[in-house]
Formats: sequence, structure tokens, C-alpha cells
Amino acid sequence: MGWVTLSLRKMTLKQRISNLEYRLVQISQEQQTLANQSSYAQRYLGMMQNQSTSQLNVDRLNYLNQARGSFSSESSDYQGQLNLQSALDEINLNYSFEKMNMESVFQAQQDSMLQEINSKQQQLELEQEQLQTQLSAARAEEEQMSQAMDQDIKNGAIKLV
Repeated sequence: MGWVTLSLRKMTLKQRISNLEYRLVQISQEQQTLANQSSYAQRYLGMMQNQSTSQLNVDRLNYLNQARGSFSSESSDYQGQLNLQSALDEINLNYSFEKMNMESVFQAQQDSMLQEINSKQQQLELEQEQLQTQLSAARAEEEQMSQAMDQDIKNGAIKLV
């Protein structure tokens, strides 16, 4: 090949290398954005879970106080004590059920979010590996083009005897 053809190929390779490097930078930025979104989403879910737990605790305390108030007039006899204890047990059982249910909902949301983020992260890592392989090949070919151009120029040089 002539050095002009080699030069054109080398320019094409430089453009390809530039495009691959740019895409790698974009992937790096996407990975950082994904990490930030994950962090914010986890904090948001944690805050929502804490808020829900707090509301659940407030509701439980209100129910307990209502039960004590309802059975306070009967609290002197044995049946009144049994009724109060039964009501308190039911409130505590409902509280435990609601808390377990709420925790499982938040855990499912977090698992779903993390699964989606991990899937996107794996896609980005796979693309990054492929681009790095292509970049290495393009750089190697560019180096070969440079050597071929140098050799072509040396071979085509006028030699004075």
C-alpha cells in the first residue's frame, strides 16, 4: 500500500480510537450515575420504612391507650382483666403482623431496585469490556499502520548513490 492509503487508514483508526475512548468515558459516567441513583433510592426507601414504622408505633400506642381506657372501669374484676389482656394481645399481634408485612414490602422493593441496578451495571461492564477489547485492537492496528507507513516512506525514498 502507498503511504497515502496507509495515512487515510491511520486517520480512520484514530477517529475510531477517539470514539471508543469517548464511549468508555460515557460508560464510566453512567456507572457513577447508577451508583448515585442506587444510593439515593436506598436512602429514600429507608426513610419511608422508618416513617411507616413510626406511624405503626403511634397507631399501636393509640390502640393500647384506647383498650386500657375501654376496660379501665372493668379492670377491678377478673373478667375485666382478661378482656383487657385479650385486647392488648390482639393489638400486639396485629402490630407484629403489620410490621412484618411492611418490612417484607420494603424488602421486596429494595430487592427489585437492586436487581434492576445490578442488571444495568452488568450490561455496562460487558459493554466496557467489549469496548476495551476493540480499543486495544484499534491501537495495535494503528501502531502497525505507523510502522507500515514508516517502512513505505523508507522504501520510497530516493537514494543517492
